Amino acid sequence: MTLNVASRLTAAVFGVVLAFQPVLTQAQLPDPWLGLVGEVEHTEGELAGQTTYRLYLYTAHDDDFLVSCSGDDDNPLYLTSTTEPAWFQHELATTAFATDINPAFFSTFPEFAFDSWLTIGAEDNTAAADVISLADPNYDAFAAFEAGENVAVTTTVGNAWFVLPIASNVEAISGDDYRVLVAQFTTSGEISGQIQCQVFLNGDNQNEFRQVLPILVACNDPEALNYEPLSYSADGCEYAEVDRIANLVTTHRIEAYPSPATDCTTVTFPAHLASSLAGAELRATALDGRIVQSWPVEGVTQHLDLHDLAAGQYVLTVAGVSDATLRFRGDLVVVK
Repeated sequence: MTLNVASRLTAAVFGVVLAFQPVLTQAQLPDPWLGLVGEVEHTEGELAGQTTYRLYLYTAHDDDFLVSCSGDDDNPLYLTSTTEPAWFQHELATTAFATDINPAFFSTFPEFAFDSWLTIGAEDNTAAADVISLADPNYDAFAAFEAGENVAVTTTVGNAWFVLPIASNVEAISGDDYRVLVAQFTTSGEISGQIQCQVFLNGDNQNEFRQVLPILVACNDPEALNYEPLSYSADGCEYAEVDRIANLVTTHRIEAYPSPATDCTTVTFPAHLASSLAGAELRATALDGRIVQSWPVEGVTQHLDLHDLAAGQYVLTVAGVSDATLRFRGDLVVVK
């Protein structure tokens, strides 16, 4: 599903449409995967310098049904951009979901077409799909997202958006293009993250796929496993010698000691990955998704000054890793 007619007309005025031709392509991977596709590079007006992306769940069958997207402490959900604010959020949108978008306003407020939102299939309020959300009272990921913040769901209750597996929610079925729309992001930063996706394969609730999937860049090389003709990027292309793209992304543990810590702590990275960490940046992200402090990675063992960090729980991640298939994650608790 590409930008609708109103959006394409708006893009012609405010930016460069990267891809808008119809797509009829079957996912080549055996399991569902998340692919990021650039839609519009904005060159003028309020959004100049930003790019609008669509995130899709790609499937192997045309009748696969995306039931839910979620995250919790066992299966964290991260949506991050390297800029602050992370996401463009238009003032007309009152929730984090596409079903709050009324395309009738696009002609009057053209930037509204590029609002950042979450969904399952629907791209605006004209869709049949009814997207439902559940938020943890201790951390509302949807409020954070709508405020333009990065999202880090690591709580016990977690956050989820979903649709009921009924025939009327037709946009949740992958269909002839073998994909279901999951989100739209407008940002000037680099996007990364992961989402736990629940899929009924062939629409059968007795044949469930449920897994945390990394956000990958869909590839415009027809020889690649993650080929997407609408993509303008060859970054992240994966080829037949690998079994499946999700297996390529490996998360390695960042150890912090002591934790809880007061004024300082020492972090340790896997020694055999030292060369991949050259020039990278270690980040501390609060549970509301804000990147609150960062340090250049100086080696596989590094001492961190925590005087500027408030008491709380933080997720440690690494940005700028030379090998895109590597992820790093750790936990740090600060007490004062």
